[in-house]
Amino acid sequence: MILSHVLLLMLYKMSRYGAHRGALLKSRDFMIGAVFGGLAFTMGFLPLSFMFPPLPYLKFDFAEIPSFIAMLMFGPAIGFISATSHFIALLMFGEWSPVGPIMKYLAVSSSLLGFWMAARLTDGRGIRVCSLSLALFGAAVRVVLLGLANYVLLTVLFPFFLDFGAQSLASVMGLTIPTFEEKLFFVLLFTGFYNALHIPLSMIPALLITRSLAPVSPLLGSSSPWITTVAQAKRNK
Repeated sequence: MILSHVLLLMLYKMSRYGAHRGALLKSRDFMIGAVFGGLAFTMGFLPLSFMFPPLPYLKFDFAEIPSFIAMLMFGPAIGFISATSHFIALLMFGEWSPVGPIMKYLAVSSSLLGFWMAARLTDGRGIRVCSLSLALFGAAVRVVLLGLANYVLLTVLFPFFLDFGAQSLASVMGLTIPTFEEKLFFVLLFTGFYNALHIPLSMIPALLITRSLAPVSPLLGSSSPWITTVAQAKRNK
């Protein structure tokens, strides 16, 4: 609660800064995105993550929520600025750099790309339809792009993860996975499940927080949250 109030105060100050200096509105956007990116980086170090049992090297965390809020509240540009600033911080201070930060950036940015695609197709259909569409498109784009990235990771860069993942699946799920092709199939399949599950884990809190911030959105430089604007947009007939 204290953190949310601090974040709200910082965003309000930035919006006032931009309002008095029209030429610097673009700078304000970068500043707001950087605040959310910094919050995402901080949340990544909190002891809130937990393993995906079938593949224990994959972990669920809450560090994606700030970038989701940034997009739902302010739109795609600030969402991607948040994800990019988080990525830069991870490159400098994160684990398994640069591979770990790159995979995290692909996960978040592909989700945001799916949100944007859904918004283009379902604008004006109401908040429920719009929210569900964002989640479905975000999960679909994320699973496909991360599937391709993980294929390269498991077959070219770090093939030992494939054996480790197959052993974990065999132990946890009781599967028999003797061949290379079967190992690759099942590890990618469960990695896809993991990426799909990460969407509701991050998006539901982001939607709730965005809704709670809606009454004060005019103070932050927007008449209403971006997702509300999209959901209530008039469709061309």
